[in-house]
Amino acid sequence: MRTGAAPARWVLSHDHGFHAVARAQEVWRYRRLLWFFATQAFQALYRRTHLGWLWVPIRSLAPLAVGSLVYGGLMDVPSLGVPYFLMLLVATAAWSCFDGPWTWGSRGVEMNRRLVTKLYFPRMILPLATMAPGLAEPGMLLIALAVAVPYYAVTDGTWYVAFGPRLLLLPLIMVAILLLGFGLSLWTSLWQARARDVRFGIGYLLGFWMYLTPVIYPITQVPERFRWLMWLNPMAPLVEEFKSVVFGWPEPPRWALGLSLGVIVTVLASGFWHFHAKEAETAEKI
Repeated sequence: MRTGAAPARWVLSHDHGFHAVARAQEVWRYRRLLWFFATQAFQALYRRTHLGWLWVPIRSLAPLAVGSLVYGGLMDVPSLGVPYFLMLLVATAAWSCFDGPWTWGSRGVEMNRRLVTKLYFPRMILPLATMAPGLAEPGMLLIALAVAVPYYAVTDGTWYVAFGPRLLLLPLIMVAILLLGFGLSLWTSLWQARARDVRFGIGYLLGFWMYLTPVIYPITQVPERFRWLMWLNPMAPLVEEFKSVVFGWPEPPRWALGLSLGVIVTVLASGFWHFHAKEAETAEKI
């Protein structure tokens, strides 16, 4: 690390415009620092708690059990021939790749404000590194999925998973969802460092956003004449594609997936630009 003002090459980069490749290379050079911040964020996840890491399965699986009871049991939400718990588990695993990483990534600059004002390092490391604790929940849900699928195969005599080459798309879908969360965190991490109201706003926004995404219900529950509005939500095609790959359900429209990927690229590129343009100003004001 280096103290004091940013080096000349950093200042000159403002005169020559924004270079995403150069920033990515700089982050790579500081990859050990990236690992350090990620480890620190993980340690802060359940620090000063008695249950410690037991909160990971509790926070991941308890809402899933309650949601399955309420929506699948009491409200009898259809799940297209798949046990409702299994459908909710798969959809929640996809959604949690977005929810947790964006929430944690937004805290990156705020959690390390003292270092930001005293030391030089590529600050873009902070939202990227602090996304790490947000991966605990999707990781736990994928483990639960690996247990639930053979359980239903034994109890129901059916493998509900559509085993085949398309399952290889799951990591790519998860990466696309994570990139959307990272792109948004490049915007909100700087805002949240200057105003903690942003944290509460993100929480409320994610609550509404989830209900507009087919997580607790299949997309077929939306009347067909309104379904195109659902596809404008960039998370809807990704979650439906995730379920389609796992269960062999019909794929979302190609134009919806293309639109979703276009939104991801736009959010990511604009997030890089915004972070690059405002990080120095934010460091002076926090």
